[in-house]
Amino acid sequence: ARRTTEAPPFATMGGGFDYSKWDKLELSDDEDDHPGAQFIEANTLRRIKRQSHEQKTEEKNQKIQSLMGEMKDALKTIAAVKHDAGDAPLTEEQELATRAAQEKHDAARAAIDAEERERKFNAEEWCHVSNTFDRSLVGAACVADEGEEELEYEPYVKKYGEQLEEVARANFNDYADMAEHFQLRTHLLTEHSMGWMLLKCLFLEMDGKRDEMRIAAKVGYALKCVLDFAEAGGKTMKDAARPFFTRLATHPEVLTEYHKSLDDYVDKLVQRAKEKKLEEEAEKFAAQSSLAQAAAIDEVPREERLGPGGLDPVEVFDSLPKEMQDAFESGDVDKLREFVNGLSMDEARHHMRRMVDAGLWVPKPGEEGSALQPGPDATEEDEEEEEEEEE
Repeated sequence: ARRTTEAPPFATMGGGFDYSKWDKLELSDDEDDHPGAQFIEANTLRRIKRQSHEQKTEEKNQKIQSLMGEMKDALKTIAAVKHDAGDAPLTEEQELATRAAQEKHDAARAAIDAEERERKFNAEEWCHVSNTFDRSLVGAACVADEGEEELEYEPYVKKYGEQLEEVARANFNDYADMAEHFQLRTHLLTEHSMGWMLLKCLFLEMDGKRDEMRIAAKVGYALKCVLDFAEAGGKTMKDAARPFFTRLATHPEVLTEYHKSLDDYVDKLVQRAKEKKLEEEAEKFAAQSSLAQAAAIDEVPREERLGPGGLDPVEVFDSLPKEMQDAFESGDVDKLREFVNGLSMDEARHHMRRMVDAGLWVPKPGEEGSALQPGPDATEEDEEEEEEEEE
C-alpha cells in the first residue's frame, strides 16, 4: 500500500535531526490498492504508477514555468516604468503600475514556493542531490542546468543570449532582488556572462545610452565580484553568489565601499568606450583612405603599381564582383566586409588573398587566417591561379 513517511517526535527538537524533507517521499510495495492489482503483473503496475507520477510532475513543472514567466513579465514592467521616469519622481499612475507589477511578482513567487513544497519524489528521483545557492535540490525535476561550464563562449551566448539581454535591462530595486534573480537562473553565474555584460556596457556607452549602461554595469560588476569572491574562496560562482549577496545585505560598510568601487568601474567603462570609439573612427578613416587610393591607382604605370604579391591591382580590381568594386569606389569599409562575409569561405579567401597580393588590402594583425586574409593555409590552386595571372 502507498504510504508517506512521517518525521519522529524528536525531529523538530534543537538537538535532533530534521526529517521533514522526507515527508513528500512516495513509497509503494508490490502490493497495491489498485482495484485490478491482482490481475496486473507487478512490473506493469509499477510502470503505470511511474507514468502517472511523471505526468503529474510534468504538469507541475509547466505550471512553475508559467509562474516564472509571470515574474519575468512583472520585472520587465517595473524596469520599463522606471526607465520611462528616468531621474524624475514616479507619477501616481506609475506608482500604481509599479505596485501592481510587484504584487504580481510576489504572488507568482509565493505560488512557486507552494508548488515546490507540495512536490513529491519517487525513490529514483530522491537519490539526486545538488548544492546550489547553499540549498539542496532534490529530485530529477529540480536539477539545475549544470552543463553551461562545458560550453564555449559563442554557444553559451547563443543559448542564453535572451536571458542575458533581460538581466542587462533589469533595474533591480536592491541586491536582494538581484540575488533572487540569479537564484532562479544559476546557469548565468559564469565567466561568460561577465564577459558578455562587459561588452554590452561598452556598446551601450558608445551608442550614447549612459543610463542603460549603468543598469547593465550594476549587474556586470556584481558578476565580476562574485567571480573574484569565488576564486578567493576556491568555490564556484554558484556557491559563492549567496554568501556574497548576503554580505552586501548585512554589512553596510561593505556595501558603501562596494558602491565606490562600482562607480570606479563605471568611470573606467566610460573612458574605455571613448578610446574604443576613437580607435574605430581612426581605423575606418585609414581604411577609407586606402580604398580611395586603390580605386584611383589605374593612373600609375603597370610596372610601378604591382602589389607585394606581384599582382596588378587594376586587373585584380576589374576581376572583383561588382559589389566589391562599388565598395572600393565609395570607400565604404562596412559594405565591403558585409559582402565578403556573405560569400563562401573559399570564395572569400580567394578574393581577399588576391587583393592582398595586389596591394588593394592591408590586413590588420589578427586577421591572418580569416576570410579577410587567407593566411598560410591557402590552397595550391589559389597560388597556381595567381602565378598564371602574373604571367
